[in-house]
Amino acid sequence: MITAAASIDTLADLYSTDNNSVMDSTLVVVLIVVAGAVSVAVIAWVISWYRQRKLARQAGQWVPVEGRIESGALEGTQESGKVVLPTFAFSYQVSEEFYSGLFSLRANISKALAESMIDQMIGRKLLLRYDPNHPEMWFIPDEYIDGYKVEQKIGSHVIHDYSPND
Repeated sequence: MITAAASIDTLADLYSTDNNSVMDSTLVVVLIVVAGAVSVAVIAWVISWYRQRKLARQAGQWVPVEGRIESGALEGTQESGKVVLPTFAFSYQVSEEFYSGLFSLRANISKALAESMIDQMIGRKLLLRYDPNHPEMWFIPDEYIDGYKVEQKIGSHVIHDYSPND
């Protein structure tokens, strides 16, 4: 039977500077696991980025249609809700059927100016594209509207980080 003193001596021997093989192999295993996890995360990000770019390119070839901005409001973003953006609801018609969507403009402006922007945008027409096989899927090809970056969703993939909640 091993005594407590013998166990302490054995542990001390394992971690002593004379016997670093256990420490070295543990460190190597930890480094391999960390490197593997980082590699998986980077590969997943690259695949996601590639899919988003590919979908955006395909959407640029969809059928053009004219939409109309119906309403607007200041809304928090999906990520935190802390970033508030002017967000607009629009509608468009395909084969006598109406569809709708939301987009935001990344505008670092005062609340009063954002509300004024919303009032000015209501009723405005905009060009968008829709998937002829799924007319409810839309894409705004303009990267900027009135100098502000367009933030939108397309299908199940988010094109930009600051898409509005829906």
